[in-house]
Amino acid sequence: MKKLIGLSIGFLLLTVLFSGCINQAGKETQKQSEVLSIGIWSEPHGFFPWIDSYDVGTLSINFNMFNPLVEFDSSFKLFPKLAKSWNNPDNCTWRFFLRDDVKFHNGYNFTAYDVKYTMDLIKNNKTHVLRDLLTEVKEVNVIDDYTVEFVTYQPFPILLNKLTNIPIASKKYQEETTEKWPIGTGAYKLQENVSNDHITLVRFDEYTMGKPVINKVIYKIIPKSEDMKNALIAKQIDIMDGVPEMYVDEILNCSGITIKKISNPTVWYLGFDFRENNSSGFPGTKNPLSDVRVRKALYYAIDVDTIIKILGLPAEPASQFLSPLIFGYNPTIKRLPYDLNLSRQLLRDAGYENGFNLTLDCPENSVMQQKISKEIVRQLSQIINISINILSTEEEFYTKLYAGNCSIYFLGWVPATGDGGEIFDYLLRSENHPLGRGSYNFGNYSNRTIDELTSEVSYTMNQKTRMSLMRDGFKVAMDDVACIPLYISVVNIAFPEYLEWSPRSDLCILVEEITVK
Repeated sequence: MKKLIGLSIGFLLLTVLFSGCINQAGKETQKQSEVLSIGIWSEPHGFFPWIDSYDVGTLSINFNMFNPLVEFDSSFKLFPKLAKSWNNPDNCTWRFFLRDDVKFHNGYNFTAYDVKYTMDLIKNNKTHVLRDLLTEVKEVNVIDDYTVEFVTYQPFPILLNKLTNIPIASKKYQEETTEKWPIGTGAYKLQENVSNDHITLVRFDEYTMGKPVINKVIYKIIPKSEDMKNALIAKQIDIMDGVPEMYVDEILNCSGITIKKISNPTVWYLGFDFRENNSSGFPGTKNPLSDVRVRKALYYAIDVDTIIKILGLPAEPASQFLSPLIFGYNPTIKRLPYDLNLSRQLLRDAGYENGFNLTLDCPENSVMQQKISKEIVRQLSQIINISINILSTEEEFYTKLYAGNCSIYFLGWVPATGDGGEIFDYLLRSENHPLGRGSYNFGNYSNRTIDELTSEVSYTMNQKTRMSLMRDGFKVAMDDVACIPLYISVVNIAFPEYLEWSPRSDLCILVEEITVK
């Protein structure tokens, strides 16, 4: 799934030079521009087009090597990238006019044929992790070398949003290569990789969309937060995102390091197995979680303010699948209050006065996720018999999750399209929907009203109408307790004061946006 190879000691020495808190000009500024070292929690799930996970970490590294047709800025506003402009000849056609001065890392020219090849490659691969982004695209046609058209089955209002997450690969290179080595048009190109250790990128000097300041980027894989914090303080890495609150003061006491708090649209929630029968957690008997009264009882028994406080989470309580940063957020939806009396009453009404047995799955390698899961189990133990099941690896956890074998699970979701429509597409769409169950609807959630609204949200071009439909849909979903929303991430990002950088809300670190003071 993930293949990486080696880095020399010389590069590690350069990293130390860059990581020093130098605030002088001249030669030292030049050294600061040589190598940037970024701490990451795990290696990416492959390089495009061979990626097998649609997660922020994987996309962040890949989008330093690849470009999409269009891109978000730090506040989810769309602007051109490989496409110079676009228009709509009709409601089902998008015509893109492409840049004619772009080269791939191996010197091949970028053309409309690369766009068509990439889209067809994803669309025709039923298991490709990005395929859901293109389910509404009927065909992609080359008009000329630098003009390409997307034809959709129905009006598709957020095609641009979805295209922000699709890197463009080289048709010629992909057809002639047999190795999984990424060749893109991005500001940086892959130099070398070491599995579970680091990834090294170097600046692509023929990049035509603004030459980056930083020459080399080293991503160091450090799974534990304390180890990453120590590496930051020891100047072994320059950037650490997701700094736990308990380390903030210690880091700020180090001269030359700053921390910025970034409102991030990631919402963490508890998901369920909704199947009434044939549930893996309740074989041969009715699944209590299929009853909305039971789900609501669990919701009332969660004190999210206590979770945030005792674990020192940089977070805000969530009321729904979306944060206020994302189009479609419904400000009228409020969290259910912490109320054990109401919780117990709902369980009595549902026939579970004495509770029932439940297991919360959690991967062992995520220390904070374990701590949060244990606190959730402690709180829910006041109304039901619940235990935590620590799975030995993240891969084991996700294998169980994808198989639909988790009765209750704790996950985070960041709407990478900047649009709430993806929640309907990925998390809420059921088997009864014309497009079938959403690819991340792990618990087989099904609601006919939601399926009908999903279709309307997907095809309505008027954004005011779409907003109203989504708000109605999220109200229905939360009344049905389609999840228990827990909190919205507020991410602490630490980096040296000599870097000129405004971290993005989507947590994608694009090194071309970083300069040196």
